[in-house]
Amino acid sequence: MGLMALRIGLFQHHPDTRTEFAGTAELAYFGLSNWWMSTFTKAERAHIEEFSRPHDAPPGSGPLTAQRRASAFSSAAGLLTALAGSLRNRAEDRTLAMRLLAKAEERAKAEVDVLALHMVYQETIRLHLRWRDDFPEGLDLLFGACYKQIAIAPDVAHVFRQQRPDQPLPTHAGFQVMAGLLEKDESYAQAIEMCKQARLQGWSGNWTWRIGSLARKLSQRGNPVQNMSRSGLGPL
Repeated sequence: MGLMALRIGLFQHHPDTRTEFAGTAELAYFGLSNWWMSTFTKAERAHIEEFSRPHDAPPGSGPLTAQRRASAFSSAAGLLTALAGSLRNRAEDRTLAMRLLAKAEERAKAEVDVLALHMVYQETIRLHLRWRDDFPEGLDLLFGACYKQIAIAPDVAHVFRQQRPDQPLPTHAGFQVMAGLLEKDESYAQAIEMCKQARLQGWSGNWTWRIGSLARKLSQRGNPVQNMSRSGLGPL
């Protein structure tokens, strides 16, 4: 399900009586009410709801906590991932998105939902890719998210093929971004291995071309033992 489709569900809900809010709510339906109240301040909750509100909604309405119709979300992880996506493009919202994604990861693992976990990591990659140069830990967090998504890639591919037997696998953010990061670091051999894994698993992308391009760069560099490290202290 695409991000736009996920966000549609922010403005709907299932009936449920387990709520601290007026009326029924998306968050209460998925058992997130206590977590929501304890994880975010009143101002933060209002801010997140503001970003989840459709443009034509009345000011002050709360799509997460007010009465709505049946939800388009099948899981808490899906709801939280979509919320994080709505906060991705402002540096000051980065930590809010990270908290949402941490809970989404927790719920996807608890529910053994590998596709939801795949989408959590995809949004995590997007978030840290957006801000990797603005925060000192950004690059490490980006590498970590890529590794997590790559680690579950075979299981995700299996589920995709079961659900969509007549369709090719989609692109894979973890493999794509990791290969790019390794190439930028001039770790061409490791980047080639990333591309080979992605191609072998069947993820869409121009993997054969990228492998050829990386192989040429590796060849042009010559014997890596003779090259100096970036620190200038000795050979690689």
